Amino acid sequence: MSTLPRELKSKRINARISAAEEALLRQGARRKGQTVTEFIVESACAVAEMELAEQKEFVLPPAQWEAFLAALDKPTQPNPAMHRLLTEPSVVELANRKQK
Repeated sequence: MSTLPRELKSKRINARISAAEEALLRQGARRKGQTVTEFIVESACAVAEMELAEQKEFVLPPAQWEAFLAALDKPTQPNPAMHRLLTEPSVVELANRKQK
């Protein structure tokens, strides 16, 4: 689901698609209980958000860059739950132990 805030929808995008693509989109929308428009917009926004999240380079104004670096350099706070997660055996490891 998109993380964009809900706002008035006044923009339109048109696309030419094949009959097979249309059938696939309609089937996917039906399965999710959505209109075709809802299905297409949700799917396209999810892919766009993932693509943008994968960008490897970003630029910040100098003050924000310094704040970012300071946050990276700041010592971490103890997190018992994370320590437990990373030190206890996983479910897979426990299952493998039982099989041996």
